[in-house]
Amino acid sequence: METKAQSAAIILVVFALSFCVLKAEPTVEELVAQGKFAEALPILQAARDAADSAGRQDVEVAVLLNNLGSVYCELGRHRDALKVLERSLALRRGLGDVGTHDVARTLNNLGTVYMKLNLLSKAEEMLTRSAAVEERLSRDDDVGVAKIWMNLGLVYQAERRWREAEDLFRKTLAVRERELGPAHREVAATLNSLGVLLQDQKRFEEAEPLLDRAAHIWETGLGPEHPLVAAGLHNLAVLYTSLGRAEAAEKYFRRAIRVASVSLPADHPNLASYMSSYAVLLRKLNRKDEAKELETSAKRSRERYARANLLGYTVDAQQLKRQ
Repeated sequence: METKAQSAAIILVVFALSFCVLKAEPTVEELVAQGKFAEALPILQAARDAADSAGRQDVEVAVLLNNLGSVYCELGRHRDALKVLERSLALRRGLGDVGTHDVARTLNNLGTVYMKLNLLSKAEEMLTRSAAVEERLSRDDDVGVAKIWMNLGLVYQAERRWREAEDLFRKTLAVRERELGPAHREVAATLNSLGVLLQDQKRFEEAEPLLDRAAHIWETGLGPEHPLVAAGLHNLAVLYTSLGRAEAAEKYFRRAIRVASVSLPADHPNLASYMSSYAVLLRKLNRKDEAKELETSAKRSRERYARANLLGYTVDAQQLKRQ
């Protein structure tokens, strides 16, 4: 029979174990889903380094490199992302793995990075290859293909191929709303891209409900401090600037910059873009000193980013280049 002391000890142990479960560290997947890319990065880098030390050259390593490249891309480290993703693709090629969903994902990620680096023809090439693989594998499931359509639409948008971009965005939106539901984060991403495209064409009345809905979905589903929330708020602010609604625009610019400042690296190109956009509004309001301060901060941020990602390589990419 248990004594009172034994019973008390058992209760304490159970409580301690329950506390440990409650305090369990989030997985890399959870960190990425929460937009905590800076926290996910060292975990992925350590896993990559361990695999390299062990001399591993297998499919799991290719997946790891793909995930690491995705996180580099989210953090604005596009040269690092490019090197890691190219290495992932080369490893798969060496393993004879050339026609799977994972290959399609890596090609899609590479296309995204090329687009960020403004290498649009390379981006289109990678995304077209990715779509071909995914379409062959997913005849009865368009969700995977829709992600590639989205990115290809962004390339067309950058090339000012408005009609082709809009067709792909609307095609993607129909698939995602049908398969994922109206409040899914990927639905919000499509609404946001379509809204920005319409805004670029000065179709402001069509753009506003799309951008507003996207921002609401992201904030409701991801919480107020997620990088995507900052993007949604910024795009609404740009729209309201165009419509002459200065008070609403300023409110959203301030919120976007605050969220981006805590969720993104200081030299992330998105943060610099948000500051520059806000400076445009301030100049329209004749608040030139405030505008100049933001423009100076944005310029310094872009210079740091360019040194690391456009004019050369960061330390990690230099190491990969030598391998």
